[in-house]
Amino acid sequence: MARTSAFTVRVDGMRAFQKNIRRLKNRELNNSVRAANKAAAEVVKPEAERTAPRGERDEKSSRRYKPGRLAKSVKVTASAKGAQVKAGSAARVPYAAAVHFGYPKRGIAANRFLYRAMARKSQDVSETYEREISAVVRQHLEGD
Repeated sequence: MARTSAFTVRVDGMRAFQKNIRRLKNRELNNSVRAANKAAAEVVKPEAERTAPRGERDEKSSRRYKPGRLAKSVKVTASAKGAQVKAGSAARVPYAAAVHFGYPKRGIAANRFLYRAMARKSQDVSETYEREISAVVRQHLEGD
């Protein structure tokens, strides 16, 4: 079952801005907004990688388990609508959701390192996003 993030950054007037961008049908503008979204999310990535649990191998560990793989799997995805910071993949780090949200039946306590990283960097994300979107507006819409 997919879970949604508890942390989001809300921008007043964003829906109207996105609607106007779609209406213009300008691919370059769309790519610039996507890049601005990605730049804002990239601020969180180093903090998430730094605070991700590293784990330790013990005699009960699976041969496939490699400590530090969860931290290496943190990535940023972006679109014109927004950006996300994700960790884990079904093939390489299938235990990412169990670590992040917990798995009481297996005795795994929740370690919400992605949420904590976002909480710590939320001010920087807001500043970066404002700066990047302002640059996009100046470049594409004001005719700089």
